[in-house]
Amino acid sequence: MAGTDGSSPPLLEMRGISRRFPGVLALDHVDFDLRAGEVHALVGENGAGKSTLINILAGVYQPSGGILELQGRPVILPDPVSAQRAGINVIFQEFNLLPHLSVAENIFLNREPTRGLRIDWPALYRRTTEVIAQLEID
Repeated sequence: MAGTDGSSPPLLEMRGISRRFPGVLALDHVDFDLRAGEVHALVGENGAGKSTLINILAGVYQPSGGILELQGRPVILPDPVSAQRAGINVIFQEFNLLPHLSVAENIFLNREPTRGLRIDWPALYRRTTEVIAQLEID
């Protein structure tokens, strides 16, 4: 379905997403969509549910309710690998979770380019350089 302004249909659509933890309603019927070429910022105070929403998208958490669609088709992302296979990649800001790894290794964690059974280090560094250039960061 095209957007109300005639734009392309959403690549990603989250409708009525809720997430409950014991004693806490972290998300209450959240809607979010994303179209090709769009950039979004999730802004809110601590505890607003930003990380919970991204963790659902990344397959870290399962929603308690709601529907996630990719390219117009309902999808369930039971784990981060499933999200990655669906083309959803999240780079978490807490790189200190793996401080012994390089920036390149953190960016491509569990998705390192390989040559046989070994990491293809030149390809890893080349792809990291491309990602950093695309994001326009040093």
